[in-house]
Amino acid sequence: MKIRTKIILLSSAIGSLILLSFAVYVSYFTARTLESKFYIRLEENAKMLGNHVFNSQSYKDKGYYELSNQFINQFSFGKNFLVRVAKNKKQPRYEPLLPMDNSFFEEAIEKGKAELMLNDTAYVALFFVDKDHDKNLVVVSSAVDDFGKAEHADLNRALISGVAIFLIFIVLISFYFAEKLLNPIASINKRIGLINISNLNMRLPAKKTKEKDEIEVLISNINDMLSRLEIAVKSQRSFISNASHSLRTPMTIISGESELALNSLDPKHPAHYSLEMVSREVDRMNLIVNNLLLLSRTGYDGKVQNMSLVRIDELLYSVKESEGYLNDNHRIFLDFSNIPEDSNLLSVYVNEDLFFIGLSNIISNACKYGNEKEVKVSIEVIHSKIVIRVIDQGIGIPDRDKPHIFESFFRASNVGSIYGNGLGLVLAKNIFELHDASLTIESTEGKGTIVTITCPVADF
Repeated sequence: MKIRTKIILLSSAIGSLILLSFAVYVSYFTARTLESKFYIRLEENAKMLGNHVFNSQSYKDKGYYELSNQFINQFSFGKNFLVRVAKNKKQPRYEPLLPMDNSFFEEAIEKGKAELMLNDTAYVALFFVDKDHDKNLVVVSSAVDDFGKAEHADLNRALISGVAIFLIFIVLISFYFAEKLLNPIASINKRIGLINISNLNMRLPAKKTKEKDEIEVLISNINDMLSRLEIAVKSQRSFISNASHSLRTPMTIISGESELALNSLDPKHPAHYSLEMVSREVDRMNLIVNNLLLLSRTGYDGKVQNMSLVRIDELLYSVKESEGYLNDNHRIFLDFSNIPEDSNLLSVYVNEDLFFIGLSNIISNACKYGNEKEVKVSIEVIHSKIVIRVIDQGIGIPDRDKPHIFESFFRASNVGSIYGNGLGLVLAKNIFELHDASLTIESTEGKGTIVTITCPVADF
């Protein structure tokens, strides 16, 4: 998951949680407040009714009914109940037609007041001590707070719509701040993408301020790393180039002198074999030095010069001729059965010499490790890409060695006494990558290897 997505999701989740928590708190607090106020109104009704009863000569006179209707009819399903309780008793003399148990009346008698909510109906009981009669009085007022419920429903609808609107606002703000926060990092990534081995002198632009934020510290550290990397690459390139050039002169002298000695020495002489070994090892060292020079050129410059349009089929034919000239035992079969009719689709824009070396190294390896069996080289064009496959039936590559095949001087564990220096494949890979081509290898030990080279068709 991208950091931008994480920031948006996290900030939206936090904002949503805060909003929902606030909405639930407001809704709950409002419901409790409306309920409390309704209890107060019922208590006032019960109090006024109780006082009127004590001030009246009869419990059922006209004034009682008028007062009862005046107040209790203000509420939905409003009713009043008068319950007589004997002195020093905590329960009514008879069971009133009310849904609650006697604990409600016990609470009213002990505390002077009791409140209860049953099935949306609120009940308030007030206890009055009647000094003129042998029984005390409990007045119970009940009603349904339709107005409070409607107010609470309206508030919940307002909260839900408000939360939805603000959630959209929070998501939009999250998008904005995610872009704002990550734009500097995106700019750094874009700039770093322009830096490669050929332009390590490029640096990231930095603001010169006294107090640096985290982004500026990151830019400063990257620039310092690029400086160190540039020095290291220059030193490595200089060392390989100088060392290779310095080695070529003495090896040329050794090679010439050994050849001269071999020509003038009797083949039966004991030193003849030693001189042959010296000459062979010097040739091997020359090959290593030349590969190092080419590796230095392709691996550290990062540039390709002298580019031109080249027919890949003609180049492969030249590689086949060269390999046949060097070794008569190499059997190479060029499979051109799948090439397109349009010859322009076989053209690539490359440095012909370098590409020749890359293809030659791959095909030479196939011949060298192919158990002297035929090596097949095929060409086809797929989606504006030229696909070259070099297939051998040789020793293959062990699974444990596959992760290391592109390491310099590495050779597979099953090559035995087959001559090589472990640089050819590395050099070929570098050459192809410089030309925006790719190289992949599929191999099974004891069965053979398939090397696939994919390069873009030249634009005309």
